[in-house]
Amino acid sequence: MVLFGLGLLTFLFLNLGDRPLWGVEGRWAEGVREMMLRGDWWVPTINGEPHVTKPLIPYWLIRISALAFGRLDELTVRLPVATCGLLTIVAFYALARRFFEPWWSLTAAGILATTWGFVGYARVAQSEIYQLAGIVSALAFYMWFREKKSFWGYLGFWFSALLAALSKGLPGFTVPVLVAMVDIVLNRNFRHLNLQNFGAAFLALTLYFLHYLGIARAMGSELPFYLIVRENLTQVVNPYDNREPFYVYFYYLPELFLPWTLFFFAALGFTVKNFRKVSQNQRFLLLALTAVFLLFDLARARRSYYILPAVPLGVLLITYYLRDKLKNPDALARGLSYFYGFTTLFVGISLVLLAIFPHHFDFLPFKSRFLPLITGIFILGALRWCVKKRTSPWGLIFSYLILAIAGISIATPALTPPSEKIFGRGLAQLQTSFPQAKLCGYRKISANLFFYIASPRPLPIYQELSKAVQNCDLVFFREKFYKKAASEIKILGANGELYAVDKLYRSKDSNKNYLLWKLSGKYILKQPFIPYP
Repeated sequence: MVLFGLGLLTFLFLNLGDRPLWGVEGRWAEGVREMMLRGDWWVPTINGEPHVTKPLIPYWLIRISALAFGRLDELTVRLPVATCGLLTIVAFYALARRFFEPWWSLTAAGILATTWGFVGYARVAQSEIYQLAGIVSALAFYMWFREKKSFWGYLGFWFSALLAALSKGLPGFTVPVLVAMVDIVLNRNFRHLNLQNFGAAFLALTLYFLHYLGIARAMGSELPFYLIVRENLTQVVNPYDNREPFYVYFYYLPELFLPWTLFFFAALGFTVKNFRKVSQNQRFLLLALTAVFLLFDLARARRSYYILPAVPLGVLLITYYLRDKLKNPDALARGLSYFYGFTTLFVGISLVLLAIFPHHFDFLPFKSRFLPLITGIFILGALRWCVKKRTSPWGLIFSYLILAIAGISIATPALTPPSEKIFGRGLAQLQTSFPQAKLCGYRKISANLFFYIASPRPLPIYQELSKAVQNCDLVFFREKFYKKAASEIKILGANGELYAVDKLYRSKDSNKNYLLWKLSGKYILKQPFIPYP
């Protein structure tokens, strides 16, 4: 338990603030920055425009993190989500204790902590892990108080679901309630349909709607209530985005179980085939997993991470399968064990042998050149130690945790190009050096860039380059718009110089690179800007 705890903490918090904002992290970071700028707790904005499509819990936790550390940066933006990641695993261990003895409960927690569904989101400032922490906590409360009426148990269930719902939306309520209803119907456990439970539910739902009432009053608009309907209900039947085919979850869900996917399929097949023979808890988990899968699949808006709440239920099925097959192995279980064992051993040996050819790792920063060698040695050591101690499947768990630390916590921050960060800070420096310069953007600008520019006031963003030419001294835009912008510049006959950041900082994705068009000759640009191309 100590080794797993240390490994989990290392994965979650090592180099947490080193990677520049990535993906949609800027939406949360910039939303909080502008809220702090205005002294507001209710209406996140991006470049002055309200951004209230998501609930406020992540914004509030990020702001509290920033206040606690006295700064708002990548570390304080991600610290709440990493903490919720830790809460998810602790709550899942508590949930697993209602199904297994301590050793297998810890094994279940180790499997969840090394799935791609957890590893891929636990260090990213998005709402997925906030929601997962709330849902898993709600299920833990339900299972611990399943056999008795308890107002405190109901309160824990509904307030955990409230945390999930105020992080991402109504699925935070619907998933725990759906799983509980499966158990109530399967086990005829109707004792929970009582006034204490309904009272706790009413209190949680009241707070949920009061949250939106607070936003509506701060905005002086009914828009937040419209967004409840649009983001949660309309998206189910007539989505405005995220339209994917109904079958996508048949490969998105297995993807979230990586590298345990084959065990997931084996556990699923075993439980279905032996449905009448397996325990009541296994039947409950299979039916609950099916219900959650159908809940998301029948909704017409689909994304890979929407189905993430199904992963903990699948991990419990995997754990049952492993526990049963270690006692009574069959040909499939032996085959999977050998396949996973030899594959992981091969990965460890390969990483060690690759160190003989260090030129293969020239792309890594110098301090990370020995990372593959160290990772391979640790994997081989973990496998040997676990074989010696006969603690299967912990050899795999530790190996995958080591790979997660090496790949996500160390290599990813070191290899992510800081294109938006360097460009944004360069623009911030320009604003300080030339406060009279009229700076504006052209077409779509990412929230990540707005965060790094850190402008005290909204910047003008034009959809037509001609208007930007008329009103601005410095115009910035995405590199992917360069060809369109260059042709318009030629038509307009405008003079100016084009700048970018050094190639050292640029991303291979032109969508993440920005260019600066200097229209006025009175401003002299210095590093990090260089002439483009």
